[in-house]
Amino acid sequence: MRAVLGLIATLLLQDPVALRPEDPESPIHPRKFGSPGGVGVTRGWYVWLAWNPETGLADLRSEGSGETFTARVLPWMTTYRHLVYGASPDDLLPGERVNLFFNPDGGVKRAYLVHFQDEIGQMKGHQHSWQVEEVASGGRGFTARVMHGDKVFDPNLGTFELDGACRAWRDGKPAGEPGVTKGERLFLTWCDDGKRRVVKLLSDAASLDAIMAEHQKRVRERIARDGMGAFVEAPDRLLIFSTYWAQASALKTGQTVRLQVGGDSVDAKIVTRKNLGAYGSGPSEIALGDLTASKEAQLKGWLGGKVVRVFVRE
Repeated sequence: MRAVLGLIATLLLQDPVALRPEDPESPIHPRKFGSPGGVGVTRGWYVWLAWNPETGLADLRSEGSGETFTARVLPWMTTYRHLVYGASPDDLLPGERVNLFFNPDGGVKRAYLVHFQDEIGQMKGHQHSWQVEEVASGGRGFTARVMHGDKVFDPNLGTFELDGACRAWRDGKPAGEPGVTKGERLFLTWCDDGKRRVVKLLSDAASLDAIMAEHQKRVRERIARDGMGAFVEAPDRLLIFSTYWAQASALKTGQTVRLQVGGDSVDAKIVTRKNLGAYGSGPSEIALGDLTASKEAQLKGWLGGKVVRVFVRE
């Protein structure tokens, strides 16, 4: 929760002009986010160097050019990591290889980070995997190349080392020893420390559903604790950010939600919910009911781009 509050305070209170959250015509307004990855003028593979939740800034390095730069992470960006929507920047590891999507601001080409997805999700979606080619003596190092089905997609070999704490999944469950075998196909989470590609997690295809279930549980627990991010657009209308499109899609008419800013909260009922994005993966517009005059007055005080946290009431 500290990270969430720090990000909100920095981005929306200290620097509201840079984000222009109150301007619906801004290309980075939450309503523009029609689908995961659907926003982003510039995209590609990058190394996630560092993340500061207090400033909302991420330090990044282009995998292709080696250029390093800093980008502002939008609180309503879309995410996809370990096959789950609704991940947090806190989940990414220093040095992790990530597919990133950016929007510009004036002459700054990659000013705003608007979407991220990890290598596992990207590879599974494109029917790619790493095929182990050679295993070093001792079994801690190996080379591999990217395959598309049974065909070589990238002939270039990657050289990897297994982290001492590497987690291995095989046959749908955690495996004790993360060693690899020549010829096997794997999905990896790995980090570039500047000299080596260090594997933090490896999985066979049969274990991807189990990894997804594990991370779905983590996302559910985080949202239950920290809530979903949203804007109050009118005293009776809420816009839940696209980050949480998968979780917001489960909201039902008549359900009660608690809206919270700091220590202040308002309970309201859902009258209608409409997803505004392509394929149901954009922001959710919520019509609110069961509002007293005092509740409406409190909600009016949260207009103008102040992020509220949305919690589902039992």
